[in-house]
Amino acid sequence: MLLDPKLAGIHVALNADGRLEAVARGIDSTLQHVWQTTPNGNWSDWDSLGGVVIAAPTVFRDAEDCLEVLAPGIDNRIHHIQQTAPGVWGEWNDLGGESFGGEVAMFQDAGGGLVAFMREINNTLQCAWQTTPGGEWTGWKDLGGKLRSNPAVFQNADGRLEVFVRWDGNAVWHIGQSSVNNGWGEWESLGGSVDTDPAVFRDAEDCLEVFTHRSDNTLWHIRQTSANGPWGEWESLGGKVYGVPAIFRDRDDHLVVLARGSEDSAIYAIAQTEDGWGPWSSLGGEAAGDPVLARNADGRLEAFYLGYDSAVWHKWQVDGTWKPDWVSLGGDIADF
Repeated sequence: MLLDPKLAGIHVALNADGRLEAVARGIDSTLQHVWQTTPNGNWSDWDSLGGVVIAAPTVFRDAEDCLEVLAPGIDNRIHHIQQTAPGVWGEWNDLGGESFGGEVAMFQDAGGGLVAFMREINNTLQCAWQTTPGGEWTGWKDLGGKLRSNPAVFQNADGRLEVFVRWDGNAVWHIGQSSVNNGWGEWESLGGSVDTDPAVFRDAEDCLEVFTHRSDNTLWHIRQTSANGPWGEWESLGGKVYGVPAIFRDRDDHLVVLARGSEDSAIYAIAQTEDGWGPWSSLGGEAAGDPVLARNADGRLEAFYLGYDSAVWHKWQVDGTWKPDWVSLGGDIADF
């Protein structure tokens, strides 16, 4: 059983040596990856890491500075593969569970161990974690909930992880660790009437900020009023966008949000300014999938999307502005 398509298609992480690396599900259902050959530089050809995955894989760097990828397999169990050293990959292993078939969310906890979250087949949130940083994984723990989306996770300023989901009834709900690396609190509603998976990032003032869109295709966001603190009210950023937005902080520590246009296939951007948010601008493109954002070792943001041609396309910032044209990275990537 699969979720409604979340067509990001790819996920990107920064290797310990400063090279970006992207992972995706190939049209043959194997894990495909492509990487910068030098930090901030050109990209390799696509290569297969094998496996059989049924949704876009998730990648994160562990405390040993090695990338780790998690994805649901055809058996709906979560499978993972880990670098044994930067650029060198090991073998696939089974983490178990009974996934709904969507993407896994992953982040490091305050101790450096990876923690993973998935929507289980009965629509509850499941959590697994490394017993030591970079080490073995536990089984899955049930955190309850009434999920209608993939989870999104980020770390509070004090190190506590916080998870966000679209709930039955289309409000955004969240659950956080009750203390650093120790237990979980209760589910709480942030309200809203949302139409897609939430996305979350931490801003320059160390406040978490959640973004999603509503049925009228406007982008909305809600922010903590202080670091680790309570939440404010939902506010509209306007736009005509849909799908799951991509968020990252640029080299000036401003949040940048990308989303697919609801009236065309272009990617649109909006960024924080010193006194609020700037206007929406089109980055062009012909995107079949939601955008993805990453930051190069030199601080430049780089954007990616899956095209209708099953290739991954990217563009990057030059002196704070976006390169005019999208460039193809090729690939035979599944559009689900």
